[in-house]
Amino acid sequence: MKRTENKVIVVAGATGGIGEQLCDDLARQGAKLALCGTNPEKVSDLCARLRDNREADVYGACVDVTEEGQVTEFLKEAENRYGTPDVLINLAGLSIPGKIEKTEESVYDILMDVNVKGTFLMAKHFAEHAQAGAQIINLGSMAARRVNGGAPLYCMAKTAVNILSQGLSLQLAEKKIRVTTLNPGGVDTPFWGDRPVKRDKLMLPQDVVDTILFVLDTNPRVAIHSIDFESMEML
Repeated sequence: MKRTENKVIVVAGATGGIGEQLCDDLARQGAKLALCGTNPEKVSDLCARLRDNREADVYGACVDVTEEGQVTEFLKEAENRYGTPDVLINLAGLSIPGKIEKTEESVYDILMDVNVKGTFLMAKHFAEHAQAGAQIINLGSMAARRVNGGAPLYCMAKTAVNILSQGLSLQLAEKKIRVTTLNPGGVDTPFWGDRPVKRDKLMLPQDVVDTILFVLDTNPRVAIHSIDFESMEML
């Protein structure tokens, strides 16, 4: 039996390429899902597919993870429906490449807000009620390990996510709550937009999902601090 069966799992950024695949796999394993995204139609469609295809017990909401009021309302409703959540998976993220001298201040603000503030707010209010054995998984990036000159602000934001996760891990250890950062390399999802990318060299969303599921299925006495991984084609 998978450790995710009957667990209450919160997924932020659920409507992205990785998030949709993750929610499908978690639903197949029998998890109870509370998921959110910023596009109401995508959230509604994803919930409908999970109910139709997996007979999933799922609650979905349109949430801006950078707005504390929306985060608290979402997590409160999830707890009202299912009880105290067992797992938080922070997938919400954003990248805007560009030269520093041509980058508007607003770009800096949104990159830090979505990638870092959103992770902070979700973790803050999840941890407030989480019990021993709970897990938080934050999505970083190999961009935090190997800087991309075309997107320095994104690299900075994902480095901040890693450091935030390390601090959370230390603070929450006394409550027996584990915090893991996953740092994947490039993944073939709509994340890239119209940027020129050699998609045949990228990982698939399932590769990241499999890594998340591995972390979730690890014995509670084992703390995995971070995992860095990428396509063999990128080595």
